[in-house]
Amino acid sequence: MLNDSYTILKKEFGSYFRTPTAYIIIGVYLVISMFSTFYSAYFFMNNNSGLGSFFSYQPEILVILIPALTMKLWADERRSGTLEFILTQPISYNAIILGKFGAAVLFGILLLALTGPFVIYVSFLTELDWQNIVSGYLATILTIMVLTSIGCLISSFNSNAVLAYLFSVFVGWLLISLNYDFMLAPLFPLSENVTYLLSQSLNFYANYLDMTQGEPGLDNLTYFLSLTILILWINRVTIEYKKQ
Repeated sequence: MLNDSYTILKKEFGSYFRTPTAYIIIGVYLVISMFSTFYSAYFFMNNNSGLGSFFSYQPEILVILIPALTMKLWADERRSGTLEFILTQPISYNAIILGKFGAAVLFGILLLALTGPFVIYVSFLTELDWQNIVSGYLATILTIMVLTSIGCLISSFNSNAVLAYLFSVFVGWLLISLNYDFMLAPLFPLSENVTYLLSQSLNFYANYLDMTQGEPGLDNLTYFLSLTILILWINRVTIEYKKQ
């Protein structure tokens, strides 16, 4: 299965660079990231030893750009009629799903790697808190994984890549912005502590901020990884249903 996944990953990752799409996404990501870091986040007015100004806007930026990587992964297969052909090949569904998912995640990690010169630049301005930075990059990679799994799932429902992109942005935006307090309060009317704890454990930003502030915990890792695995599993169920 790993060899099949790697073959698909290599094919899908290479396809990004056969059109201007990859270079446009890279350019847009770097411009928006640097603008939000230095201007919107008031970089020079805050203590940025942990690059807090950089990480604070990453979810909003990625929720716009990651769907551009995932929108064609399944939608183009459905539109061109090659999905049925792929599903009849002696390749497991897991290999196909992981290959496509891995290609988009790898591209997202490439985006983060290209911010390396920015980290070097900041190191000349202030003494860096490397624990915070490593934890922040890990949180951003986990965010990429979650948003990629959402994009892959939604792409599998659509033959129109533009619709897949729009729905992926919408669902991703709901994930990062939704506050569960108002949903959980009626279930635990007599226990504010229970409501608060459940809300914090389910809220994206609560887990993301824990990690970007240098306080990663097993609960944060469990949140991101379990959410990613759950969505990929639904993706598999969707593909199996479409074959039937």
